[in-house]
Amino acid sequence: MIYTKEIVKDKFWIVENSGVKIGTIRFCSSDDFELNLRDDELSTNEHISLSELTSRFGEKILEAKETTVKIVDENKVGPRGGWNTSPADIDGYPSKHVVYNTETVELKDKQIPTYTKSATSKVRYAAGYYGVRFPSDWRWFYGGKLETLNTCDFIGPFKTKSEMQTETLLANKRDGL
Repeated sequence: MIYTKEIVKDKFWIVENSGVKIGTIRFCSSDDFELNLRDDELSTNEHISLSELTSRFGEKILEAKETTVKIVDENKVGPRGGWNTSPADIDGYPSKHVVYNTETVELKDKQIPTYTKSATSKVRYAAGYYGVRFPSDWRWFYGGKLETLNTCDFIGPFKTKSEMQTETLLANKRDGL
């Protein structure tokens, strides 16, 4: 399904196909639009009229796509069949992916909320924000593999990005990096 997201009111739109960016539309003059598409099925860079644009993509191509927020109840099947309490939240910690198989794991004396990206996956990801000590310095870490936290020193989990940024900056100063 092809639709647009308006970036600059009545002037610039991003064209998406089922959530994947495939191009842009730019308003040039009263009946002239620049269409740039890069996709396996469609590839074009051309100037077209509004009538050509609507005949190719439909009357509502320049209207914003309506999005609905779906609330998932605890112990119900979530989006794409995953079991979770929220599409992007585990015990108050945000996740970067669709959540399956949630589990809290104790790692280095901390309780880490974890999940998998599919129902059958064995790779676990850490929910929340972290500061991770890499060889050169402390870095921000969000939605990464649990294995990274297992192999590196870390601070967290944090529920907000700003809390993680502050603590990571303090860790770098404390360690003289």
